Amino acid sequence: MTDEEKIIEKIAIIAQGCFQKHPVVILGSGGSVVHGLRGMSDLAQYLREHIQPDEGEETDAWLLIRTALTAGDGLEEALLKTTAPLTLVRKIVALTWQAIAEDDLALMGRAVKGDERFSLADLLAGMFKSTHMTANIVTPNYDRVAEYASDISGYFHTAGFAPGIIRHREGTETISLRRGAHAARTVKIWKVHGSLDWFADSSGRVVSLPISDKLPDGFDPLIVTPGVSKYERTHDEPFRSSIQGADGAMDQAEAFLCVGYGFRDRHIQPKIVDRCKQRNVPIVILARTLTDEAKGFLADSAGQAYMALERDGDGTRLFSPDYPDGVTIAKPDLWSFDSFNKMVL
Repeated sequence: MTDEEKIIEKIAIIAQGCFQKHPVVILGSGGSVVHGLRGMSDLAQYLREHIQPDEGEETDAWLLIRTALTAGDGLEEALLKTTAPLTLVRKIVALTWQAIAEDDLALMGRAVKGDERFSLADLLAGMFKSTHMTANIVTPNYDRVAEYASDISGYFHTAGFAPGIIRHREGTETISLRRGAHAARTVKIWKVHGSLDWFADSSGRVVSLPISDKLPDGFDPLIVTPGVSKYERTHDEPFRSSIQGADGAMDQAEAFLCVGYGFRDRHIQPKIVDRCKQRNVPIVILARTLTDEAKGFLADSAGQAYMALERDGDGTRLFSPDYPDGVTIAKPDLWSFDSFNKMVL
């Protein structure tokens, strides 16, 4: 066996060990981009093309944001640099919802026709070939990739709201679902930054509604967009309950599987750090490109039971306690979600 074959065998063993511990899945933007959802750069372009600021404070603030974007700042960095008036923030939120909703509805159309494959659905099906009755997904994404994957795999899902068309908030105490005489296996989706189908009316009443290609009249979308108000909104419902549910799931996690997650969110990181650094819980990270923040986590906070895989040219780069500075493997797709599934299912 060559040295590279030994490394690949070790990767498979680590992946299987993580899977066998029924990991909490941390689903980042990289897990949505593969399904045609806009990433930050495409969203920034959409906002540049569609924002129409009113004269005065809005125009001044938007000019600063546009200048930062043109200079090469990312969307979140550009929005953090400028304290935008509330009226402009609401326009940014509405257009962000519009852009992601367009992509999400297109994805739903493909999913219904069977034209879209969900690696997450394959993983969930494998995870439930066990005695476990629940699986937990924590995500900062607004889209419904996790919901579609749950549906495709044939399992019920909950996201903090009771079942129905006009769905009312359920909080962290999820409803017990049954199939026939038995409790149903359920995917709990904790959306810490909101969801495309969460809305508030003028009185502040929170509901979850089916989405269309336009915002429902009289309702504001409940999504937390990048910028200075990002963490202020999460003190309110339904974000607070979703964060509490995510905290509970991560507090009990025996392993983590991070898919396309950039390690840039302070609602999620502290719990992962506590479990991995303090308790040495295994973590596997899959990414097309590891962010600087992810590499910082590996160096300082990942404990001694981590594995991270990213694309490296035509190959794959592995980071682990044995290879803290990384080692490149010629096998091209080891970093992908599909490859992880092939190793564990």
